[in-house]
Amino acid sequence: HYLYPHLCPCKANGQISPVDPEQTELLLKCAQSFAVLPWVGGVLDVHCFPGAQAWRNRFVRSSVNLLKEHPDFAGIHVNIEPLPSGTPEFLLLLNELKSALPEGKILSVAAYPPTTFLHPPIEVHWDKEYFAEIARISDQMVPMMYDAAQPLEKSYIYLMSRWTRQVIEWSGKTKVLLGIPAYDDTGAGYHEPEIENITNAILGINAALIRYESLPQNYSGVSIYCEWEMNPEKWGIFHREFMGTE
Repeated sequence: HYLYPHLCPCKANGQISPVDPEQTELLLKCAQSFAVLPWVGGVLDVHCFPGAQAWRNRFVRSSVNLLKEHPDFAGIHVNIEPLPSGTPEFLLLLNELKSALPEGKILSVAAYPPTTFLHPPIEVHWDKEYFAEIARISDQMVPMMYDAAQPLEKSYIYLMSRWTRQVIEWSGKTKVLLGIPAYDDTGAGYHEPEIENITNAILGINAALIRYESLPQNYSGVSIYCEWEMNPEKWGIFHREFMGTE
């Protein structure tokens, strides 16, 4: 239902990456059955400086201009990494962007999963209060439920199950897409593809969802990160495990 074409990183002055107008319109024409949200942002304190008013102004202005120049975009998807829980400047940015977006456009946020003793780094987890505050501003939350450095399948499946319940409940009425991993960062230390993968992610998600009498209204499905690392085998696993088809 949703496509997030990668438009990162932005420039250090806040200007989002430029697009080729003809190619952009061709993409939108080919993806008419999808809601297409450009994926903008970058690395905190390298590309992104939400604490600076001038940076926020240019980021908001350039994002809004893109949507005005290509009105078939459904909205904008903001991803800044890392982003510690409680960062007030990010709230400022989202509020300013939300206020400036053309009517009917979606503000989507690449969110962070809840804090957990199984993966303690505070730079990549949000507590309940901050997550809920971001959700109140946003139209869509897409928590990145990976890079958790888990050594065992059972611990990652457990995390996915717990995170699923938490982010659905913490998001209130805001739509939630659960981010699942399809990439290979072997040796990175924070991600082991034999552990954090589509199969185990969906096992954890299903373990949480089966406990509801009916699916929560704000649950919108999953979001695969990332399309460019998918292949026929992975698509087959996804369709079999999540869609229930071959």
